[in-house]
Formats: sequence, structure tokens, C-alpha cells
Amino acid sequence: MLNIKIKKSIVFLGFVLLAFQNFANHNFKICSNHEPDSFEFFFCDLCGCSTSSGSFGLGTLNNASFVGIRYIYQTFESKDGIFSNSPTSTENFHTYQLWGRVPVTDNFYVSAILPYQDLKRKYTDREENINGFGDATIMGWYKIKFFKKVDKEKAKLYTNVQKEASGHSLEIGLGTKLPTGKFEQILTDRVNPGFQLGTGSFDGIFALAHSYGADKFGVNTSVTYYLKGENKNDYKFGNQFSYASNFFYAISKEKYLLLPFIGLSGNIYDKIEQYEEEIPKTDGNVFNGTFGAEITTKDFIIGANYTLPISHNLFGGNVTPKQSLSIYINFNLNN
Repeated sequence: MLNIKIKKSIVFLGFVLLAFQNFANHNFKICSNHEPDSFEFFFCDLCGCSTSSGSFGLGTLNNASFVGIRYIYQTFESKDGIFSNSPTSTENFHTYQLWGRVPVTDNFYVSAILPYQDLKRKYTDREENINGFGDATIMGWYKIKFFKKVDKEKAKLYTNVQKEASGHSLEIGLGTKLPTGKFEQILTDRVNPGFQLGTGSFDGIFALAHSYGADKFGVNTSVTYYLKGENKNDYKFGNQFSYASNFFYAISKEKYLLLPFIGLSGNIYDKIEQYEEEIPKTDGNVFNGTFGAEITTKDFIIGANYTLPISHNLFGGNVTPKQSLSIYINFNLNN
């Protein structure tokens, strides 16, 4: 039954991804022992990763295999000028994602995110709105589990000594972001050039994540590097380094598992380039605090997290990230 679900999920995600690509060219497992051996991979949610107010996970907190939908809301305030009374704009980013992760072997799985974006910007005298499919992401992950050292004396007495999990695991991720979202050169002249449906480029993603779980407590730490490509307009968003760490507590009930968590995350951005020249004041950084919770049942995974910037310096201080929110509901493939 599980193999059938996995095959259907792969075919479904594949067809949707092809549909997204074609469109662009033309215009939830409860862990059997509730072991908190989990982590959350972080990536940028904006098309260019230029103004992301924190990163939202590429997987669920309890490390389940799933297919589902997720809604992400982000808001920014941009100042068009160097004076204190310069005009400002308020930007609201609404992202709707079809996402999932499907195991291929015991140690290897594939994840994908297919977004639809609705971006709105409000000035004092006018409003702007763009919507459409964004850039899809595909990742492959290899998991390494670590075990406790086997007692030599015990090994001499028993022939089938089982390895005991140490609670530590390491995952290595490699993937790409596809140019399925539309890129508009005219929008790069705005204060916040991250106001785009897509980058128009193929980008490489390299990730490393460590997880440790002991009894009901656990901590996840991840680092991710985004190597941005150049699009047909000779425009290249700056490369990005992201880091995050979450501390969670597992509360096991008869019919569900509750995982509240609190954490810190950050993003560091290089300057944007066009015609191989750096554009001034397009680099920056943001440091965030995050909290949320996830509930896992036999059939579904429901989660939410809230992110608030602690410190930031984006586009020479002209772009201010505000609050961010993510809500998701997934169908559990591991039941």
C-alpha cells in the first residue's frame, strides 16, 4: 500500500512540475516510536531570495513523508529615497505551495515544492499586483544515521547484538530551483527587486543538516547555500547563505503527537549583478526568531510557524522585513 502511495505521489508531483514548466515557457508517518529524530530544512521563499524574512522548511518537523499544501504570508516595507520622509510602499507576499517528500530508499528521498504567488504592493497613490506560478524546487537528500558504540564484552557473549541509535543524524541535500516563474526586468528598478514571480535562472542548492533527539527533546541545525544563476537578461540575484536552529519538545498523546518549537534563523545575501557588474546596496542580512508547533495524526500533519526579524540590514536599510507566517496541512504517506 505504501509503495502504491509513493508511486502515485511521484507521478503526481512530476505531472504538476511539467505543467508549471510548460506554463512558464508560454507566458503527511507518525514515527513508530515517536522518536524526535527530526529536522527542518530551510530555503528562501522569495523568488530571488533577496528579501526573505526567514526561511520556512522544506519538510515537516517530525521528518515525515508526505504530500500537501502550504500557505506562506510575508510582509515588507520599502522606502523609496534617502530622507526620513521619503515615500514608502507596503508589500504583502502570499505564496501557495504544493509540496512533498517521497522516500526512494531507506537513506535517500526526493522533495519538491511547486509555488503559486500573489504579490501585492501598495503606495500612497497607487497599487501594484502580480500573480502566477513561481520557481519550482527539487531536492535530493541522503541521510546518515549514527549509532552508539557497541560494547565489546557484550558482543563477545551475543552473536546478534543490535546497534543502538545515538539520536544523531546528518543529511546532505543537493538540488536546483527551476525558472518556472516569470521574471520582469522592469520590476528590478523598484526599491525591492525581490518583488518578482521568478528569477528566470537555474539556481543550485547545497544543504547540510544535523539533528539530535533525546527522549522528548531535540534540536535541529541546518546550513544552506544558494548558488544563483544568470538569466537571459544578464541579471543575477546574489548568492545566499542561510542558517537555522530549532529546539523542540515532543508531547505524545493517544491519537496525535504535538511538537512545539522555538528557534533562530538568518540569511546573508551577496550583491545582485547585471552585465557582470555589482549593483550597489543590494546585499544584506536578516536575523530572525521563530516559534510554532506541529500536530501529527495517523493520516494528517498540520503545522504553523511565526517568524519575526530581530535585526536586519537589507538594500542599504531601505527594505524592512516585517512578520511572516506559514500554515500547512499534509497527507501522511507513512501510515
